[in-house]
Amino acid sequence: MKRKYRKSNSSLLTIITITLFLLFPIHASAAKIEHYTPVTPPACYGNSAILRTFDLEGRRMQLVVDTTTLRTRIRPMVKTPGHPCGDSRYTRLLAQASAAPWPLQNDGITHGRKGLYFTTDLCPSSKQGYERRLYQALIDHLPRPVPVTLFITKRWIDRHPEAFRELKARDRNGSLAITWGNHTARHHYHPGKPLKENFVLSPEENLSADVLELEKNLIERGVTPSVFFRFPGLVSDRKAVETVTRLGLITVGTDAWLAKGQKPKTGSIILLHGNRNEPKGVEIFLKMLDDGKIGDLHPLEELDSD
Repeated sequence: MKRKYRKSNSSLLTIITITLFLLFPIHASAAKIEHYTPVTPPACYGNSAILRTFDLEGRRMQLVVDTTTLRTRIRPMVKTPGHPCGDSRYTRLLAQASAAPWPLQNDGITHGRKGLYFTTDLCPSSKQGYERRLYQALIDHLPRPVPVTLFITKRWIDRHPEAFRELKARDRNGSLAITWGNHTARHHYHPGKPLKENFVLSPEENLSADVLELEKNLIERGVTPSVFFRFPGLVSDRKAVETVTRLGLITVGTDAWLAKGQKPKTGSIILLHGNRNEPKGVEIFLKMLDDGKIGDLHPLEELDSD
């Protein structure tokens, strides 16, 4: 369809930017996001659950998740009102991840039914760079693209912009297939304080704002956030879990934190730190790779519901 444009260069930039989001949703160039608003609870339209609405260069947009594949994407605003989401893979996993008994540590989904799920946390760190050797070893040993989930924080991105760009480049060139998980923007931590007053349970925490700030920042940096969330320190309570669930995110824990001595088995969600804060776990994993004990990795989007 031909259109006659009599707009300014600014309007032309808007059209180009939106087109990039539609054609290459996780590769979009940086753009200013305004009025980033959660849809709580998520509203469904067809097989898509609408998670967020926002303005992109003057256009109304939505962040949605496919309720079958669990893949997220950004699209123009759908004007037809959504409806409550019925039974689907997405809603079943949401329910499973938020069910009682709400332990203080490691709540959420901790394992699947097949293969292995490889996840790394990128918490704030004063260490320079990142565990480049870890991601390169995955690429060298396993079929490409290697599925990995990065539970990332804004504070880590801000301090390590070049490392973030390298990871994005590995995703773009097909070496890695990255699922961008939410680990909060700030990742509060107070050494010496008990867990019930630490991480997202810290007095100054505003969990909803912390979660949404990271998502907005990722989109502005050309990345589409997923529906997966991991609590910093794996610490939470019932209120925190319900807040995350209300935002439409699936809480993920682990049953194979390698640095803690936990060994992966079929269906395990492996946890490592990619910020150079936990070399012990990385060394364990690299040896497992060399010994041929790691294979059949799956993206978190393939998690099963009980």
